Amino acid sequence: MNEQTPYEPILCKSSSEAGLTALQRAEILRNADIFSKATVEELLHLASIACEVHFNAEITIFQEGEIADALYIIIEGKVERIQSKFREVLGSYDVFGLYAVLTGEPRYASAQALEDTYALKIGAQDFFDLISQNTEIIQSLFKLLTMKIPFNKER
Repeated sequence: MNEQTPYEPILCKSSSEAGLTALQRAEILRNADIFSKATVEELLHLASIACEVHFNAEITIFQEGEIADALYIIIEGKVERIQSKFREVLGSYDVFGLYAVLTGEPRYASAQALEDTYALKIGAQDFFDLISQNTEIIQSLFKLLTMKIPFNKER
């Protein structure tokens, strides 16, 4: 990727429908916990590979065991993450599908839209292509992920 060639995400195809601007997508990403510490430049890079998706209520977004092809950030709506007996309802600015994308493992949970839901979708390959070009995003991601790892304070 260079400055003369605009980045064309693999999973996002151009649409004649007017959608969110890159700045609006960056603002949504900034509100997501995992990207909250990213710089403006990093957010704009992420926004350039994010595309808008809509899921009707009761649609299964992905199934447990599937190969992870994307991560999602909810703009509006509700998604239920289901794993065996565990269920979690996610809402605006929640990220889902990230860990399976990062690990390359099959999805450990299913995700279903509980109501009409709008989200940003970042394709796994697009995400890896972007972070391979930008070490600052990798550093931010590692910082945020390690903050989420519980540790024993008595050590």
